[in-house]
Amino acid sequence: MIELSKQEQQLVEILREWTGNDEYRLNIERTGGAWEIKLSMLYKKKKKWARGVGTTFNEAWDSMAPSWA
Repeated sequence: MIELSKQEQQLVEILREWTGNDEYRLNIERTGGAWEIKLSMLYKKKKKWARGVGTTFNEAWDSMAPSWA
């Protein structure tokens, strides 16, 4: 069994908890040595999103900042 980082565990939890009834979108890109993660959802008919970038997946995940904060 592979060992997951805290950030990878959080990603798996999000995917497991998603029922398919909510409008979620998760984009993970790695380009030119940089990771970019975008998570968006429709909440009360308004689009909310968070975005993070970093040189590693964990760094990008930890730097995700919500648009509504």
